[in-house]
Amino acid sequence: MEEMEEMANGVTGFREHERAERLAELRPAPRSRKEVVLTKLGTPCSPSWEPEWIEAVEDMEEELGRRCCGAHAPDERPCTLESKVKNGRCRFHGGGLGVGAPKGNSNARIHGLYARRIQQCGAHCPQWKTCPYAGDDVKALPEAKRPHCIYEREEMDALRKLDESAHEMYKPLEDRTTRDLNKPPYPMYAQLLMLRENLHILQVMVTRAAKALSTQGFTTQSVQQSDSYYAAYEKPSALLVAHQMLTREHRLTLSLYSTFLDKWDVPKYARP
Repeated sequence: MEEMEEMANGVTGFREHERAERLAELRPAPRSRKEVVLTKLGTPCSPSWEPEWIEAVEDMEEELGRRCCGAHAPDERPCTLESKVKNGRCRFHGGGLGVGAPKGNSNARIHGLYARRIQQCGAHCPQWKTCPYAGDDVKALPEAKRPHCIYEREEMDALRKLDESAHEMYKPLEDRTTRDLNKPPYPMYAQLLMLRENLHILQVMVTRAAKALSTQGFTTQSVQQSDSYYAAYEKPSALLVAHQMLTREHRLTLSLYSTFLDKWDVPKYARP
């Protein structure tokens, strides 16, 4: 009896050891904490900045003659907006309340790819006169350096977070059995992620069109006139047509996404 218990304990111990090794392989490597690095003018550098980028930020500050945010601007150069908060970033790049992607966002690796579809801040925005992020400093920036709309970025992040939390069948690594850990990766995971991102950005664009409609109306007046003829009539505005097209595209993409899930099911054990 004792020998059987020892054998059972040995098998259990081996399985736990195997599970621990598999978890270690799948978990992302822990990020090492770095000491806060400052530029020559005293701007705190992000821990993710490489030495080459810090040098580029210092060159930009020397050119401007003052401190700057230094985050990646749309033109792939350091953001030149000033920061008034401790972390050194401007209000568009982490220096404002609620700014930034949710922690643990599994879609972070493709965030930059889809962030390019978000509109840039500027006077063209129908909310420009009432937006707390608008300002003369943004208006003075070249178009290529203007930051992306903070509210559209937050909507994208919220949609991603809601989408992830809705997948009840997903299990964190720590809660999976050894058998689950050894399962092959989801066969179409990359395609599923891209479809989901397309749905999110389409929703953001629908919201953008709706915001514009709230200030510019649903119809435009058209006039036809000649020496003996005059007619005036209203037709749907270009914004309303754009809104209808976007909602239709969203429905079609959602239908494709549903078909995709019917065929492949939800990725229960997607790789991190």
